[in-house]
Amino acid sequence: MEAPETPAGDTQSVDSVRYHKLLSVLDRSLSAVVDTFKLEDLSTVFPDLAREIPAKLADSHEQISTYIRNSANSDFQAILMQYEMAEKLASLDGLVKEAAERKLASEERPIPSLSPESINRNRSVAIKRAELARLKARLEQVKEENSQQLAKLSDQRAALATEHEHLQNTISLVDSL
Repeated sequence: MEAPETPAGDTQSVDSVRYHKLLSVLDRSLSAVVDTFKLEDLSTVFPDLAREIPAKLADSHEQISTYIRNSANSDFQAILMQYEMAEKLASLDGLVKEAAERKLASEERPIPSLSPESINRNRSVAIKRAELARLKARLEQVKEENSQQLAKLSDQRAALATEHEHLQNTISLVDSL
């Protein structure tokens, strides 16, 4: 596998270690696939050609192998260009290098290792605080509704007491007649 081509057709020079390793893995994988396509297998598919013109069959095998390799290689290159792998892996290399330099320069304090229990405790504390605030707001809302209902009940009791008194006065008046 060669370096990726730009849309203009120029070959880029990529200094990414990860990109070169990716190309190496792709090339080894492609070689492993092409190597599984053996002349003996082709001979079993075309036994007459293998007997009559074995040189022609060997040439055909070589052409097919070359075609598979070139086709897969161009497909890999298209995928690498489509996903901008060279740039992304070069960027990743830069980030890793920058992080290593910061670590060596000790510009940042190392993050203390936290146990899963302390991480969960910290998360649950925040969740519990939010739930407590929500419940307090709901409590205030219920208290307000209750006070409104108590005022309404008190007004109804007063109206009933007035009606009761008026009814008592009417009964007394009827009794006296």
